[in-house]
Amino acid sequence: MWKSKAFASIVQAKTIRSKGVVPAALAAALTGPLAYSMLERWEGNVLRVYHDNLADIPTWCAGQTQGSKPGPVGTALTSDFCANVNKTILLEYGYSVLECANWDHLSPNRLVALTIFAINVGKDGACKSQAMVNINRGRIVEGCTLIAYKPTGAPNWSLADGKYVQGLHNRRKAEMTLCMKGLT
Repeated sequence: MWKSKAFASIVQAKTIRSKGVVPAALAAALTGPLAYSMLERWEGNVLRVYHDNLADIPTWCAGQTQGSKPGPVGTALTSDFCANVNKTILLEYGYSVLECANWDHLSPNRLVALTIFAINVGKDGACKSQAMVNINRGRIVEGCTLIAYKPTGAPNWSLADGKYVQGLHNRRKAEMTLCMKGLT
């Protein structure tokens, strides 16, 4: 069965070098039902290797394109296989978010929202975003809002090939809403 080398090191990682032990609630959130449902809602979960027309590359499970390809386009995959792949994706991107986030301003929901955001825009894109900068400064509402909207009110992070995509904006709004969940 496919497992990336990163999977073993991520699963064993119980600390972030510069920050210490990851709080249990945050670690659990990365592989909980909410994280899986958000990932599959926005990335899909295709149980075969298929050709992604946008990226022009072989893709499988919840939008995976990197690592050892499990076979040629058309190869059928099992649910268990994709569950392992998707867990690896959530942990990899979640730990990247944990590395760049101020944990004092994270909740399990916020971590899941930022992880799903990072899976789509990239680790650097998420970590260097004004959304993360504001969240790290304790400006949670502003930071979460910047996931979906620019300060002008225009959609943020909602372009593909320079064109507005309503589906991306819908995703950003869902990430924003989850990011703010639990605020009073």
